[in-house]
Amino acid sequence: MSSKNEHAANLDFENEVRRIARAKWPAAQFGGAAMLDGRERDGIFETEESVHFIEATVSASASKAKEDTRKLFRSIVDHNKLQGMKNAVGWFVTKAEPTAEQRKEVHEQGKGQVRAVSYSQFQQSLIDVRAYLSARKLHGFGSVQDFASGGKNPSISFVEIGLTSKALDENYLVNDILEGALEGNHFAITGQYGAGKSMTLRELFFRLEARYIRGATSKFPVYINLREHSGQRDPVELLERHARSIGFESPSSLIRAWRAGFVVLLADGFDEITSLGVQGSWKKLKDLRMRSLEGVRKLHRESIGTGIVVGGRSHYFEDDRELCNALGLHEGLVLSLDEFTETQMRSFLSRFPGVEHEGAFPQWLPTRPLLLGYLASRGLLSELGENSGMPDAVDGWDYLLDQIYEREGRIETNLDGQTLRRILERAASLARTTEDGLGPITRSELFSAFTEVCGYEPDEQGVLAIQRLPGLGIYRAEDESRCFVDAELADVCKGREVVQFLEAPFDMVKNPGWVGAMNACDRPINEVAINFVLRRLEISHDARGVIRQAVAFLNSRSDLACARGDVAVILLTGELHLDIAFIVSEVNFGARLVEFHPHMLPLSNMQFSHCLFDGVVLNPEVGSNSLPYFDSCLIEQISGRVSSDDLPRDRIMHSCDIGGFDSAATGAAIRAVRMSVGEKVLLITLRKLFVQSLSGRAESALYRGLDVDERRMVGDVLRMLKRHELAVEYSRGDGVIWLPVRKALTRVKRILSAPNESGEEVVRDCRAMG
Repeated sequence: MSSKNEHAANLDFENEVRRIARAKWPAAQFGGAAMLDGRERDGIFETEESVHFIEATVSASASKAKEDTRKLFRSIVDHNKLQGMKNAVGWFVTKAEPTAEQRKEVHEQGKGQVRAVSYSQFQQSLIDVRAYLSARKLHGFGSVQDFASGGKNPSISFVEIGLTSKALDENYLVNDILEGALEGNHFAITGQYGAGKSMTLRELFFRLEARYIRGATSKFPVYINLREHSGQRDPVELLERHARSIGFESPSSLIRAWRAGFVVLLADGFDEITSLGVQGSWKKLKDLRMRSLEGVRKLHRESIGTGIVVGGRSHYFEDDRELCNALGLHEGLVLSLDEFTETQMRSFLSRFPGVEHEGAFPQWLPTRPLLLGYLASRGLLSELGENSGMPDAVDGWDYLLDQIYEREGRIETNLDGQTLRRILERAASLARTTEDGLGPITRSELFSAFTEVCGYEPDEQGVLAIQRLPGLGIYRAEDESRCFVDAELADVCKGREVVQFLEAPFDMVKNPGWVGAMNACDRPINEVAINFVLRRLEISHDARGVIRQAVAFLNSRSDLACARGDVAVILLTGELHLDIAFIVSEVNFGARLVEFHPHMLPLSNMQFSHCLFDGVVLNPEVGSNSLPYFDSCLIEQISGRVSSDDLPRDRIMHSCDIGGFDSAATGAAIRAVRMSVGEKVLLITLRKLFVQSLSGRAESALYRGLDVDERRMVGDVLRMLKRHELAVEYSRGDGVIWLPVRKALTRVKRILSAPNESGEEVVRDCRAMG
């Protein structure tokens, strides 16, 4: 090392030692380097009881120890002559452990009044970092569990997944976040359930620990499970509870280390700190989120110069700005976890003993760590493969659940596979009352699902069957709660429950657990569940009669708001005829874009009252007589209209609260950009397939909203998407469905954000079309 670099390294080290000293002796917070007798001392810190003289060095030489100790001893002697009332102590601090020769020199030259300590030992007087790290590793890391045993420590090693910044259009690795956090930067890692957020934060913890142990940094990681801190508003109280919960004996020392800037905060599960619904306060969701995260926000804002990495599920906040404001992140960079690439997926599965799967996985299968690990650890991958009978998530999960539960039925002696699957489906309905619709599902709720399906309470064998229901993973081992391992799997189960209700509503309401869920839930089923229901209605050949029966039944009752929402989205999506009045009240449609186009069947018999919508698209060609009524609804944005004066006021009442207007829908916004017609149709089609829905779109839906010239291009663009492995087609009895290739999602994000810079051939090919 050059003398210049050595001097810089020594200066940095001295600053770190002085930082510890100020935290160690708060009464001497203004102490620091000083001149005595014309010579510099690295640190002098005077408290009411004593004076501390410090020399810090990165050198391991005995001569340096001799020189510095002499300086310290002289300072102590001079102090005692002038101010004998205060005790004087000398500290010789080395970056690494002091050598035997250095300790000898300190002992001889310091005459018992100078202490030789390593940086780690000096910091330990502030906080025993190694004791904290040891205690923390015995505690759970968010939702991380072993796939097979459900224990806190996974037996499968970490496989890195890509992290993407949409704002910067850049990819990041764990080490990039590590370096940024050590520099004091703020990050938020978002992703769907099972995407690997907790596992990524856990890996970050261990890499930061390794850096600290080998002396490469003075900062150590503090990993907080936010779900253990609901209701806490004071950051000191939050950190103290965290310390006690992991068994760390000195919570106050953790507070001092945090105040001194020696920690990197890793906060996991911002979406788990509370559970929110729209009942009673559906106009104040943002305020509720802000209030529930007050303690976390204060913790982050009072962490001056501290690196922070938080994790939580996607779409919990309206946008990145709200996320950073609610969590107190300063210039925070929001990163989203991608799904596994083909190579990462193979690497991940190779870590499971005895697992071999050489064939291609179906395109609809999400390649998230939790789901793949769940299937691999239970030997269920053999049921997967390229199968023409399961083209998308709707038919795919239905087929896979049939295969899994047929096998499960052969294991059970008292329950057949279909009965076990019905228990899972009832559990899916109960899970709809939770924030993301996946769980947690409590032990008592699982017992209730068993009782409602089987007609009797679970015996010993029934309890065992509940505990190992395929499709459910452990949420918290200590209370035996469960959650669904995949959202689309859960959606298919929810869809089957909705079909049960539509076909036999009078029988369904005999189940108090289901009725309670339909009264407590505020959000209707989503795309996968809707498509499942529509396909079952198609098979019944009496969709109109089934829907009419369900609506008439709901009209006879004043409850079941969630079931009303389910029927409403089925009518909106399936373009089914409604010939009787139907009122839908207090339902949150926020997760979906509600679109009205000229080819839809009239929905003038339906009325939405006190409902929440994120976006409503009114095609200019739609006549008001075809629209439903909106009364006292909150609509965040209406596309296709320029102002309230432009609205059909006979349908959208003045009592509605409208956040804003967009005179053009997203597709029209794309058209405003200067590019060829082929490129515009490509981007519009990709948005429909990958942004608005990942579960597939009917080919006819891909023509909607396009002008004559654009419609002529759709067929050629679809062929290009198929050729470049971005989409596949599937022929059904009612037409062709186009399915997005999920593993191409990262490529599509690049195309949509910067088509000219994406480097994708499909963009050039579509541009050449004209």
